[in-house]
Parts: sequence; C-alpha cells; structure tokens
Amino acid sequence: MRTLPVLLACIGLFLSPRADAQAPASPVGPVSPTTGLVLRDDVVRALIHESSGDRIHDGVQRLSLLARDSHAGYAEAADWVRRAAEAAGLEDVRLEAMKAGPQWRAIRGELWVAGPQRYRVTSHADLAMSLAVGSGSFEGTDLELVDVGLGARDSDYVGKALKGKVALTRGPPSAALRRAVVEHGAVGVVSSYSTPPWNLPHRMDGDFPDQVGWAMVPRTLVPPGARVPFLFMVSDRVGRELRAQLRDGPVKVDVSVAAELSPGHFSIVSGVIPGRDTGEEVVLTAHLDHYKPGADDNASGAATLLEMVRTYASLIQRGVLPPPVRTLRVLWLPEFEGTREWFAHHADDPVRRVAHFNFDMLGASLSRAHSRFLVTYTPDWNGSFVNAVSESTVAFMNRFNGVAYPPRKDFRIGSVTGSRDPLDIHMDRYSRGSDHQLFNDHGIPGVAFSTWPDDAYHTSEDRPGLVDPTQLHRAAFAGLATVTVAAWAQGPDAVELARLVAVHGTRRVAEDEFRARRDLAAASRAELPVSYRLARAVVRAAYQREREALRSCLPLGASESLVKAQVKGLDAAEAQALGRIEADVKLRGPAPREPALSTTERQARAFIPRRVKGQELAAYDEVVGKAPAEDQPRVAAVQAALDAAAEAMRQRGEGELRFYQLADAVASYANGQRSVADIRDAAYAEYGHVFPVEALVDLFTLLERGGVMTRAR
Repeated sequence: MRTLPVLLACIGLFLSPRADAQAPASPVGPVSPTTGLVLRDDVVRALIHESSGDRIHDGVQRLSLLARDSHAGYAEAADWVRRAAEAAGLEDVRLEAMKAGPQWRAIRGELWVAGPQRYRVTSHADLAMSLAVGSGSFEGTDLELVDVGLGARDSDYVGKALKGKVALTRGPPSAALRRAVVEHGAVGVVSSYSTPPWNLPHRMDGDFPDQVGWAMVPRTLVPPGARVPFLFMVSDRVGRELRAQLRDGPVKVDVSVAAELSPGHFSIVSGVIPGRDTGEEVVLTAHLDHYKPGADDNASGAATLLEMVRTYASLIQRGVLPPPVRTLRVLWLPEFEGTREWFAHHADDPVRRVAHFNFDMLGASLSRAHSRFLVTYTPDWNGSFVNAVSESTVAFMNRFNGVAYPPRKDFRIGSVTGSRDPLDIHMDRYSRGSDHQLFNDHGIPGVAFSTWPDDAYHTSEDRPGLVDPTQLHRAAFAGLATVTVAAWAQGPDAVELARLVAVHGTRRVAEDEFRARRDLAAASRAELPVSYRLARAVVRAAYQREREALRSCLPLGASESLVKAQVKGLDAAEAQALGRIEADVKLRGPAPREPALSTTERQARAFIPRRVKGQELAAYDEVVGKAPAEDQPRVAAVQAALDAAAEAMRQRGEGELRFYQLADAVASYANGQRSVADIRDAAYAEYGHVFPVEALVDLFTLLERGGVMTRAR
C-alpha cells in the first residue's frame, strides 16, 4: 500500500524545480560568427520557430472586421486586444481612458441614384469607409448632382449653382467640402479620390479603379451649431460612371444619412512583461485605430505585438529565456493622438525608457503591393545602440532569407500559409510618419518597422488578402531580435553590444564620408567654400552620432574604460576624415574665401533655440495654424522653403516619408546648444539639402512666438 505514495513522491521530486537548477543564461552574448548578432544562435532559432506569421494573420483577420476609426469599433478592438494580450501572457493589462469628448457614430448612410431606374450607389452598411467619419445627418430626395472636377479651383465652380445640391468631385474631398459646401452652399459631397497627396509617387488616381479612399469631415469645417455636411466616398470607376451619366443629362440622387455624436472616449491598451529592473523600460507600440478593413494599416502591427508577447511569455515560461532585465511596456493606442495623451500622463513616470520600437504597416505582400520592408534609424541627433542592433538584424535576415528556398532551414523565417518571396529588408535614414517620431521628439531613441509603400494604403482594398503571413513572421522576428537585445543586455552583455556598435558605426561613418566627398567633388569652384563647410558638417555629425551611440551602452552596464577607448578611436578617425576632405579641397587649387557674413547669417549664428519643457510634441502645423496676420509672410516663406526641399529630395530619389513633416524634423535639432546656423548644417548632414538660413530663422521665430521654443541666448 505504501508503493503508490512513494512513487508519487518520487515523481513530484522529479518534476519540481531543483534547488540547484541554473537559471537560463542571458540571450545576449558576443557577436556570433554565424549570424552577426549579439544573440546566442540557439536563442535566434527559438525566436524564429516559436513565433508564427500564421497566428498573426489570424489576428489581422479578426481586427479587420472592425471599423476602428469610430468609437464603437475601436472600443470593441481594444477589448479584444486586452483579452488576447492577457491570454498571451502580458501582465498588468489595462485600458487607460483617453480624454472624453463627443464621439461620432453612423446609424445609416446610403446614396442612391434617383429616377425610374433607381439604384443604390453605395452604403455604410456595405462598406463603412463609404461614409466619411464625421458626416452629418441628412435626408433628401431628387437632389441634383453637380460635377465640380477637382473641386479646388475657382474655375471648377464657374457657372455652377450648388446651393441645396450635391457636389461630385474627383479631387481631394477636403477642398470640395471647403469650396462647394462652405462657400457655395452644397449640402454634401461625393468624392472618387483615393490617393493621399503624399502617396502620389506610388499610386496615381485611376491606377486602381475600384479602391475607395478613406476620408473624414473636419469638425472645424462649419461653425458650432451649423449643419454638418455629409461626405460619401466612391471608387474611381463609380465616379466615372456618374460623370458619364451627367454627360447624358441631369442626375438626381437620394441621400439618407443618420449619424450622432455622443459622449465617450478612446482607450490605450497597456501591459507589461515585468523586468528585474523596475526602473527601466523598453517600449513597444502599435496603433490600433483606423478604418475598416485596415488590415496592413494597422491590424498587422497590433496583431504582431500580440504574437511577440506570446513568444516571449512562452520562452520565459519554458526556461529558454530568463525574465528580461528591463520591463517591456507594450502599448496599443490611437496613432499620434493616443501617444501624445500617453506622454501627457506618463512622461514623468519614475522610469528610464531606454528605447522604443514602433510597429506600423508590417504585413503587406512585398510582391503584390509593390512594397519594401523597412527599418528606420533614429535621427542623427538621437544616436543610440538600437541602430547597430537593427542593422545587424537586417543583415542577418537578408543573408539567410534572400532567396526563395534558403539553404539554412533553421534560419528560414517563413510561414505555412504565406509566400516564399525572397526577403529584401532595408535600413532607411530617419523619417517621420508614425508614433516613433513622438518618442524621438521626447528624447527616447525610437526605430520603426514597416512595409512601404503599399498600393492599398488608406483604401478599401487594404484587406487581409494582401497581407502575407510570411512577411508578418519576418516582421515579428525583426522586432523580437532587436527588442531582446535592448531589454536583456546588461553588464558583460553591454560590453559586447558596445563592440557591435563600434563595428557598425565604422560602416556608417564611411558612408557619410563618401557622400560628403562625392558632393564636394561635384561642387563648382564658386560653390567650393560652402560645400567645404557642409562636407565637414556631414563628417562631424556622423562621428558625433556614433559617439552618442557608444555612450548609450554605458547605462546598460558597458565598461566605461572600453567605451572611452572606443570614443577616443572615433576622435582620431574623425580627424583623419576631416584631413581627407581638406586634401580634396587643396587639390582643387587655392580655395576662394566664403562671402562675408550677411545680416541674416549673423542672426542665425546668434539665435540658439531651445524647446520649451512640456512642448516636446507640439507640431509646427498647429503653431502656424494660429499664427496672426503679421506672421503670414514668415509662414509663406517657410512653406516655400519646405516645398523646395521636398521637390529637391524627390528629384534625388528620396521616398516621400523622408520629407513628411519636415519642419518638425528640422525643429527637433533645437537643444539649447545648436544655433540656427548649426541646425542648418546638421539638417544638411541628415537630409542632404541646404535649407535657406533666412527660412530657418523664420521657422524658429514662428515656433518661438507660438510658445514652443525659447532662446538659450
């Protein structure tokens, strides 16, 4: 009778953890000769094979069923993510309520062509995107449809009476709402425009005739208490059909829109994987809002975060990974607005946020959406170890996944139901366009993972069918590999990380020197003095960025003597690079002198702007939107300079995200130490474009008058 208890006791002893059992080793180690990563090879395999793009795609399909640009749909998505995050192993999961306010909800929205052959053109029930968010209620029959073309020019309205009628436009709906409704009395607008202006280089109107674009009716369009117009969005094909009917005679439409505003708020889903050091965090974000279906943008990022959480929780539970050194803070929130509000409540939390990783538009099929897989660097002024970690991850992924059938199956990052497209992932210099910009603006080094461009961006065709499970798996691994280093590196691990930073920094400064010397070689003799100054600025900015990246390893526990030695080596290398630039100039003969300083140049050298505390996230567009009449000439001058910069960069082959919110990107260089003239040179080092110093003085003057900047002197 005693045999069973003894047997059970023996089994229990066998299954229970031994007191002398060793904890899992740190996943971070020396640079691997196989992968080039500072992760152990077995950890790399575990991250690949525990994570799944198929599971992520299931989440994408679930979220794409919800219209997350309205309160009800977003609330349902947030609650689903909360429950899924808890099930995945995230701890302290909560919904943080954002600022309350009136929330729009569509009850009904239908557009019909009237007449004996009455037919329905579109409806909110069939396609939520067809009724723009913010549309006002309206009931009307036999309303005349009037074609206003692009709807933005005076000539579009000549000889057209619009009062009480419906405007049909193929241009951006915002222009038609302002001109046709506010100025000419139309009751609403029908627009077949589907291409955001910043996406024009990749997707021209008519390229995809069945796409329906995403739009909103601004709350500020009409005065409080006035009737809000409706806005229906239709495809290019439907728009052309309506215009063809108009050529045969008048077209009447019936409109039925019921919408309401009710009190409510959006929420931020927040949770943690606790770290051993509760005073440090690594932050992961994905925006949860957007239109239905919004599969790539951004159900893909939201679902990828869930899979990363599940992967970490599983590997920690199984003893493959120890708990992280730093807490992983995971956030699902409304893009920009949610991040701004999160900082309003958490900027002064008693924690040090070491790094930030943003996941936005991750899953587009690279072959079908004509896209690229991108990881951005931090801006030059915010140098960090995360750049070298990201670079090494990109290099590893390309090396072992750049063909359809990789020879190393253990390093193949693929999916059961996904494509076998060869991988082509790139590091891109810093660009704005998602929540990582706000973390960088707050001084927290942030990188972004994305697939861009996307043929279905901000349209009804952004569906799960264009999202590739293989690409989702690759995006998840890219995030896991970089986040693991940031969250687990400590002490001796940080020493190895500093070595990785030094190695990758060597390549980056060499590329910057090449660019500086190439541009100097292309300069005419008259341009030589200015080009010489700018070439030196590029080299100095590159070496300063890499010095800061090395120093960012110190708080992680890297040896101070090692980092100092590496920085000293950078100092010597910088002097040699500057010497090579000087030699290039001397080979051109006696260098002409720079022209005498102008009044504006002297002013720019004396003007040292500094961001006002608490205004780190204030945007230039918000400031100039409130600028008084006397500042409008400055606003116009700055805009002209920004337009010229965007066009020059576009002609040089830069992607449009590089000059998105360029004014804010330049303003982020203000740190109370750089003069406006210094910022001009630093911005050239980052963007390769010389901003007129007069325009930069105007830019910072406007920000100063708007209360965003002050002067260090």
